[in-house]
Amino acid sequence: EETREFLAALREVVERGVTRNARLNPRSASNEVIPTTLNASALRDTDGKVIGAIGILRDMRAYEKVVRDLQQSKAELQEKILDLEKFEEVVVGRELKMIALEKEIEQLKHEQGRKHRG
Repeated sequence: EETREFLAALREVVERGVTRNARLNPRSASNEVIPTTLNASALRDTDGKVIGAIGILRDMRAYEKVVRDLQQSKAELQEKILDLEKFEEVVVGRELKMIALEKEIEQLKHEQGRKHRG
């Protein structure tokens, strides 16, 4: 299947004289899927006639691992952000309660002072 796609991409490059980018997933001798990209362009003679194709086949395993690692790191960071937001909510809520209690204490002291003077 992958060989067929590879050959079809090269055929299109040669027959139509176009540049072709394709994603392929050939298998190794041990049957491991190897994610690759093919970038192929028509090779022309001095008259502009297509005489073949030139291409680059890139092994994308390392790239895909980096992408997976980044996605995992992003998910972990998002989880930590949620934890920090919850913590902030608790701390700020507690701080606001403390401020309200301090105001209430000051108000009670003020009222107590008026009662003793009056």
